[in-house]
Amino acid sequence: MSVSIPQEVYDKFETLALDVKAAGYKHYSSDAILHRIRWHMHIERGNREFKANNNWTAHLARWFLARHPGEPKFFELRVRRRHTDTVLPEATL
Repeated sequence: MSVSIPQEVYDKFETLALDVKAAGYKHYSSDAILHRIRWHMHIERGNREFKANNNWTAHLARWFLARHPGEPKFFELRVRRRHTDTVLPEATL
């Protein structure tokens, strides 16, 4: 199964994670950030059509940590039980 996460979600996830870090948090929840992205898209942008799959959180956390190797424990990662191919946006390849 292949999952396609919109580039805008990657961008917002990175921005929000960096905001949380700048606020002084040493660890945070990728799930909470994805919920904040839902709020942003639904309430702030008025996009009632936006859907975010909860399964994106693990991938987004790993993607962020790969882009920011100086923050290896910002998100708690669990061992993957099965691997799902996720289509990365070209900007992250």
